[in-house]
Amino acid sequence: MVPSKTTPLGRTFHGGKKTLGDLLSSAKLVSPAGGSCGADLLGKVFAFYFSAHWCPPCRGFTPKLAEWYTNGLKDKGLEIVFVSSDKTEEQFEEYFSEQPWLALDYKDRKLKAQLNDLFGVRGIPSVVLIDADGSIISKDGRAAISSDPTGENFPWYPKPVANLKGGPGSIQEVPTVIAFCEGSHPENCKRIEEAMTPMAAKFMADAKAAGEEEPEVGFAMLTEAGGIGPQLRNLMGMGTSTAEPRLMILDIPDNGGFYEGPVGAVTEDAVAKLVEDYKSQSLERKQLQRC
Repeated sequence: MVPSKTTPLGRTFHGGKKTLGDLLSSAKLVSPAGGSCGADLLGKVFAFYFSAHWCPPCRGFTPKLAEWYTNGLKDKGLEIVFVSSDKTEEQFEEYFSEQPWLALDYKDRKLKAQLNDLFGVRGIPSVVLIDADGSIISKDGRAAISSDPTGENFPWYPKPVANLKGGPGSIQEVPTVIAFCEGSHPENCKRIEEAMTPMAAKFMADAKAAGEEEPEVGFAMLTEAGGIGPQLRNLMGMGTSTAEPRLMILDIPDNGGFYEGPVGAVTEDAVAKLVEDYKSQSLERKQLQRC
């Protein structure tokens, strides 16, 4: 898999298309107060909100987002740009009248399609968070904002070690070291996260420096039973959760491969050795089972 770029304002998307800065420089934005230029967003943290009035989940999420935005997120420094998938301009105008932020001019369907393509938007509602330097903070901004509607963690930079209790994150895009510790005490889960963080942070920093959207290797943990945990265990033939934590590597991009790691205490050394063995191809590759 060839990772795409995080696209700071001066870099091209996917190796050859226009930069985000190029697109914004010519973008016309509208608001209840009048029009503005997309270039005004440069240097700010903002979000593209892909939505449409005909989409029931969108109509459920939009009032919540509007409330969070009005009651604090705007003051925190977040700007939002509505990118409409409405079928007519009249539908767009009706729906946008409920929204307190900016919107991409509905007439610019070409730019709308470019943004959908650049960010890989396949479903709505979708929120893409953009940092002040033009890099992508998260393509799952909806989950980030929903879990922190007061913006205490604004601008919601991803943690080095994701907790899969909130969803699958990027496990479908990058090979991921996962600590299964659903049966562990919360204090032990905290120690496991601390043991994984140094290497996870290094991979994230390396990716950002190289302009990559995702790190070479991701890191995650499962601290609670339920959610996607049972499905992952079933796919990797792990059985039910136990009190003993276990490290595994899930490599969905490699046609659904996985690698077994050690059972027991999760330490920095154990994490480093598992990653080293994976990268040197000294681990036995196994195939995910069908559900």
